[in-house]
Amino acid sequence: MTPAEPEKPAGGKAALRGAVRVVALIDPLWGGHHGGYAVTLAQGLTDQGIRVHIIGPAPFVEEVCRAVQQATGHVLPLFPGSGPDSGPAYYRLTRVARDRVNLRFLRAALRMAGGLGADTAHLLWLDSFLTPLVAVLVGRKNRAVAVRGTLHWAYFLREFEARRFSQPVHRALLRALGILGVRVITHSRMLNRRIQGGRLDMVPYPTPTSQTSVQERQAAGQAVRQRLGIPTQAMVLLAFGGSRHDKGVDLALEALALLPPHVHLLVVGSMPAPEAVALRERTGQLGVTDRLHLHLEFVPDEDVEGYFTASDVCLLPYRRNFSGQSGPLGIAASLGLPVLAADVGVLAEMVGEYRLGALFAPEDPAALARCVQEFGVSGSAPDTARFQQDHSPQAFVDAVLRSYRGEAEG
Repeated sequence: MTPAEPEKPAGGKAALRGAVRVVALIDPLWGGHHGGYAVTLAQGLTDQGIRVHIIGPAPFVEEVCRAVQQATGHVLPLFPGSGPDSGPAYYRLTRVARDRVNLRFLRAALRMAGGLGADTAHLLWLDSFLTPLVAVLVGRKNRAVAVRGTLHWAYFLREFEARRFSQPVHRALLRALGILGVRVITHSRMLNRRIQGGRLDMVPYPTPTSQTSVQERQAAGQAVRQRLGIPTQAMVLLAFGGSRHDKGVDLALEALALLPPHVHLLVVGSMPAPEAVALRERTGQLGVTDRLHLHLEFVPDEDVEGYFTASDVCLLPYRRNFSGQSGPLGIAASLGLPVLAADVGVLAEMVGEYRLGALFAPEDPAALARCVQEFGVSGSAPDTARFQQDHSPQAFVDAVLRSYRGEAEG
């Protein structure tokens, strides 16, 4: 990582002519999928001879630069004094205080991108930064750097809307960004059609193809089953990837109690201790202790596939306010594992388009249980090859570059 060294800006005009030479990838957050997403994009851009600068908090910059050594890192904390454990403090701020923090960060990040000679600055997490980004760009005098932003979620749409979000206001913000020259990247055509505001480009969410053989994956899956004591003849439903309320692990547990004894539930991903205790207590109350298998810890990338190949179905019992992408869905689709998902948002879009499995009514354990019983795993034929082609890292990078160049994707 090096300090920012001022260079002559390449200029937004160069980007409009289709020449993308220097890109600044900016993310104010870290953890989860933030690093992997940036690594995929940074590697793809550098492979095409584009110079990449990474701007953000130290943990994010270090993760990306460790994986993509051609990239240059520039540490910019989300707020002064923030460190790896500052997330809770940030989210305890009032909405107004958070917007002030976000505003300062964006101003500094775009100023840094210009000083580094970037022709394109890409905000990789636009979701909670819509209002600050509009405010920054309205007052910006130097428009040499073309700005792009990725919108991962759409809580503000009517079907997902929570009380604190306003659909008309967010659409107005997206239209304002379009007027200010910002193209917004999304990962869903369905969301683009429903948002109907601003300049929106559809880009497939990257899902790397497995580099292990079928035999290696099967062996890893068998090892997981043995370690967790899962019976050979059990039908395993996998709920993978953390314990956020909107992911509905509690709903899956309620459904398990309605299913026959040969159906087991495997829950994988980090979970705070109080939630883990509550989960185990509810398991005992429902009388399904012997059919619930837990690995409530972070899973390294190299071990992820074993949990999927240990399972018969990837279960996505998400609540109806879930409005973004699902990492487990992508992994399952790339491995050919059937998906049973709540009939909401992008989940329904992906399951339908690629014949990944079946849908059930959200927040309805009985509907989930019926879906499991009626679904024929042996007859399932996910369109894995087409999914892998459409969502490969190369397809992702190519689509991002089209957005950088101002070529609409729809």
